[in-house]
Amino acid sequence: MHWKKYIVFAVIFSLSISCGPKQNQSISIVRLMDIFNEDCLIRSPFDRLTAEALADEQFPAKSFPLPEIDIEMNPFKLLRKLKIGGREINILFSPPTSEYAFDVDFKEESFLEFGIGIVRDAHSEKIAVGTDEKIRGVNFTVSLEFEGKKRTLMQKYLSPPPESQQRTISYWETNLSLPPVRKGTQVILKCSGGMQNFSFWFNPHIYKKKEEKRNVILISIDTLRADHLSCYGYEKQTTPNIDLLSEDSALFLNTYASSPWTLSSHVSMMTGLHCVHHQVYYDDERMAPALKTLAQTLNMNGFLASAFTGGGFVSSVYGFSKGFDSYNEGEGGVFKKNSAEIMFQATSNWLEKNKEKDFFLFLHTYQTHNPYSCPAPYSTHFLEDDFKWDQIDLYNYLGGMPGLYRPLPEKDRENVIGLYDGEILYMDEKMIKPLIEKLKALGLYDQTMIIFTSDHGEEFGEHKGWGHRHSVYEESIKVPLIIKFPGSRYRGKRISSIINLVDIMPTILDWMNIRYPKMEMDGKSLIPLLSGRERKDRTFLADIPPNLLNTPLPQRITMNSGQEKMILNRRFSKEDLDYFSFPPPVNIPVELFALNNDPLEKTNIAHSMPEICDQIIRWINEIYSTAKKQKTSKVKIDDDLRDQLKTLGYIH
Repeated sequence: MHWKKYIVFAVIFSLSISCGPKQNQSISIVRLMDIFNEDCLIRSPFDRLTAEALADEQFPAKSFPLPEIDIEMNPFKLLRKLKIGGREINILFSPPTSEYAFDVDFKEESFLEFGIGIVRDAHSEKIAVGTDEKIRGVNFTVSLEFEGKKRTLMQKYLSPPPESQQRTISYWETNLSLPPVRKGTQVILKCSGGMQNFSFWFNPHIYKKKEEKRNVILISIDTLRADHLSCYGYEKQTTPNIDLLSEDSALFLNTYASSPWTLSSHVSMMTGLHCVHHQVYYDDERMAPALKTLAQTLNMNGFLASAFTGGGFVSSVYGFSKGFDSYNEGEGGVFKKNSAEIMFQATSNWLEKNKEKDFFLFLHTYQTHNPYSCPAPYSTHFLEDDFKWDQIDLYNYLGGMPGLYRPLPEKDRENVIGLYDGEILYMDEKMIKPLIEKLKALGLYDQTMIIFTSDHGEEFGEHKGWGHRHSVYEESIKVPLIIKFPGSRYRGKRISSIINLVDIMPTILDWMNIRYPKMEMDGKSLIPLLSGRERKDRTFLADIPPNLLNTPLPQRITMNSGQEKMILNRRFSKEDLDYFSFPPPVNIPVELFALNNDPLEKTNIAHSMPEICDQIIRWINEIYSTAKKQKTSKVKIDDDLRDQLKTLGYIH
């Protein structure tokens, strides 16, 4: 087989804003950065420089031009992303003396929200060397100007950050009320003060409070099997609050991920593309700049876009921050046992601040990922009285990836599963329950589209392995998908048709009436299934590249034709087999399972259905042989990210 390793604003209020010719549009949120161009520049310290003369040292370290904007549309590379600790934000770089003007025309009272900051780092210190100027801070001024008359709305002085061997930041945020203004008025943003300062505006945007809102919350619980949720028929009551959410929602019973590991699967979720088309397969690969993301598309259509994630393989280093106004890492990470609770606290604060806006919020947590060590009493809730472990790092216990196929006694296996189920219950109680309560308290629940899902599952010895990323059986790639639509539309719908995680992005865009190039995605909107216009199983595709994460595992590809699921397996070499402390199961090149009769994939029927096998192989060959090569780039894994991946068990 051929293998390729390597893709309208809401009608709210009348407002137009531009730096050149004015356009009348009805919009919900206007980011000044979206319409920033050369016409906005009144003055800049870069005026005397050509684009070619700009060097990285003239900008803050750990910053780079916005990837969603063509560089020729980004004067002096001033539109940037800036990494501050575990947060990556969109900034309009504005070193003194900089002054930017934006034409505005809004007929009703609205609000201008932004942050201001100064970065002090090795780059700014280098610029300050040799100058006799006394170290001063920066004056940030916001004003309105009409026919030569200025009205100052805000003036704020930030002191320079303290000197340190590490990077330091001065930062402040505010929200200004804007009165109705006449056509021809300009909003002026000005920075003046110490020339050695790296000052910036964080995501300045104008919005109006409104009754009808467009809100989307996408929740990805890492490593969550569909069949361990009680609303999916699990005998243990692991998800009482998710069960309640599912009663207001459409529940999809047969949803498949495009990959059994975090990075590739989340890229598929965020682009609507299978791995063969986005081609982010390995841990050192970053999304191609040309790929359109869900956040980017919603952001361009009037949504404030923010994320709270666990970092690791959903770190911004892989390109996930594209389209997000702010992208936060660590809240759902693995270094604390209560990451789901921390995730809710951060989310709650964000919702309080942004409840008046249209927003897209992406939430991701590793709470249910190995190690299994959530707080008591949840950790022991599903354990027998004579349990062996009240927490476990399973990867280390097995001996790392060489111990992937180590057999465990059934009692030990049940202990591990009980710990995993405790993590699910803890996430349900400490994240989902208070999130739903918060949305209801803020009056947002009925207006919000909530998507609850996972990137992949987890194996507990069903096919002789543990964990994920090594197989494409049901326990590894079948995930929950629950969608609560605004007004609880499609409430109680239970869809048994086979679908894909790549269907999430087009479903959100379809519901929000946002036009998108359907032919550029592998996913399809789920609305036809929900409305009864479509009833058949869709075709899913999932794969694993060879030697993933430097482990000698073979390539695997799975695809279906209706209820028949095929798995193609490369064979282990002798050298590969020698790597493992315990022998892997016999690797059969072609497996075919009838999912309607054999959901646990115990009986290989490939020999009795050669026509189905031949058909699926032809489809696979056509897809892989015609996939266009993407311009993925390499990433550098720093010490912080390496520590996260070690804790998750991905590297050793």
